[in-house]
Amino acid sequence: MLKIVEEFNSEIEAEIARGRLESEGVVAVIMNSNSPYPGITMGRHGVQLMVNDYDLESAQMILDTPVSSE
Repeated sequence: MLKIVEEFNSEIEAEIARGRLESEGVVAVIMNSNSPYPGITMGRHGVQLMVNDYDLESAQMILDTPVSSE
């Protein structure tokens, strides 16, 4: 079952986070991204980044870790 790991204000932010997760081996899906204006959400809720429930804790840890500039 999919769980929301984080919500974003734009699809671009969600795509960046999805890339971070997938680079660590966590499969992620973006929901609520059907906006006629690229990068902007139109619904009540932001763009949702979802992962399998068994990956939720790992995904949260990955996204909570600051990106290093090395």
